[in-house]
Amino acid sequence: MGSLLFWSGTVYLLFAFPFRNLLASLPRYLRTSLGASVFVGYISVHLILYGFLLESIIASIFGSAYLAVSPVFFVSTNVFSPPSFVSAMLDLAYNPSIVVAVPPIFSAALTAYSISVALVIAILVAISVGKTREIGELCTRGKKARSFVLFPAIGVVFGASCCLSVAGLVSLAVPSAAALVSVPWVYYAVYFLLPSLAVLLLYLNLRSIDRILAGFHPPSSGPA
Repeated sequence: MGSLLFWSGTVYLLFAFPFRNLLASLPRYLRTSLGASVFVGYISVHLILYGFLLESIIASIFGSAYLAVSPVFFVSTNVFSPPSFVSAMLDLAYNPSIVVAVPPIFSAALTAYSISVALVIAILVAISVGKTREIGELCTRGKKARSFVLFPAIGVVFGASCCLSVAGLVSLAVPSAAALVSVPWVYYAVYFLLPSLAVLLLYLNLRSIDRILAGFHPPSSGPA
């Protein structure tokens, strides 16, 4: 319960202060088929890939992964010991976990942390894609260079894909708990640092997109 309150509070504070202007514009972009598709698609892929990662991390800590012979869906809580600051941080990050298994296809674990991060990044990506599309339309109407669209689009792709592609590569490259024991820092770095980096990059890119859009709508000057 504590982790649910912590991560939901963190998301609330993000959108109440540094990202406070984003929620107001989000419905506008989610009403489009492109925005809704990007939002749902990103969340789905992010949760699946990071679910694989968390499954591998839990396997490295406890020596075995969740085993299932038939499709299952359940909520699990892991006990981290001995009591310490590190154990408290692991508990905050990994509990409770929602386990989804469809053997032999996949088994993934979702947490309040992974869901919160996926939600934040999906919102940033959906708004960025919508605003980049607006820049493209303005360039077409004003017959301006398409480079105005190119750089924001590269920023969106880079910010979103680096978070997903590295996670996917790590999940595929080191799939077993035995191999993971020798390189646990790789999983921790990917699981915690990449999403935070993606949020920062997408936010900075979105600010750049807003400046470009502002250039298409210069403030009107008053009477002399």
